[in-house]
Amino acid sequence: MLKLRPILQRGVTYKVGDGSSFSLWQDIWHVRGPLSLNFPRGPEVTGLPLNSKLSSVLQHNCWIWPASIDSDITEIMSQLPPTYPSEADAICWNSTSGSFTVKSAILLIQPIATRVHWHGLLQGKFKIARHGFILWLAILEKLSTMDKPWVPGEEDFCVLCGRQVKENYFSIVGILEDAWLFCCYTQWPYLEWQQGIKWASKKWRGNHLVNAALRATLAALVYRIWAERNNRKFIATASSAETTSNKVLEDVRMRIMSVNFFS
Repeated sequence: MLKLRPILQRGVTYKVGDGSSFSLWQDIWHVRGPLSLNFPRGPEVTGLPLNSKLSSVLQHNCWIWPASIDSDITEIMSQLPPTYPSEADAICWNSTSGSFTVKSAILLIQPIATRVHWHGLLQGKFKIARHGFILWLAILEKLSTMDKPWVPGEEDFCVLCGRQVKENYFSIVGILEDAWLFCCYTQWPYLEWQQGIKWASKKWRGNHLVNAALRATLAALVYRIWAERNNRKFIATASSAETTSNKVLEDVRMRIMSVNFFS
């Protein structure tokens, strides 16, 4: 939590009032931050002790710093904030309302990232969480395939398509083309994996039931192909393409039947 302090400090503003509440050297009322860190010689140069209040350099709405030719003092005085002597010192949260909220703090720590073009593929009435998770990893090409050989120079081949592992990621494209034709009676475009995802993201936008069903089918296909690959790799069992495709259709059918269309 202490490591987050510099980040969270950007979310607050010290409003200087009469200066009686803020520490001259310890608080972050100045744009440079705590002067005790940025100007450690300050108490010695100015003669103002470390426990001095900000009011010790304020008088009648004016800053009255001790005369000095020190370059740090000159820089500090050139960046002094406005004062409101008729008000008490205040710490304000930098938000529209001026009030602290958990959401505003989270956004400060982790700003909102740019939305990716494929985000819609993971949404919809018929989404299944585990399918969406595997599809998300596949889109990012972060599925841990463990297909690379342990011995340098030794070649390894994909358990699904028989091609060398280095030639294709997850063997998804060729297998997906055949399975898609079986499930949807349409051709999957002859594109590389990432290009195919871009095509699907653009083609199946919106909340139309057909588009939602197609997105769910894609996620189910990727999930089932991945499960089939793991079965062949680790427990030496294999299912036919027709069996895998039927599992996909059953997954999507059961999900559609479970949705309340009137909610």
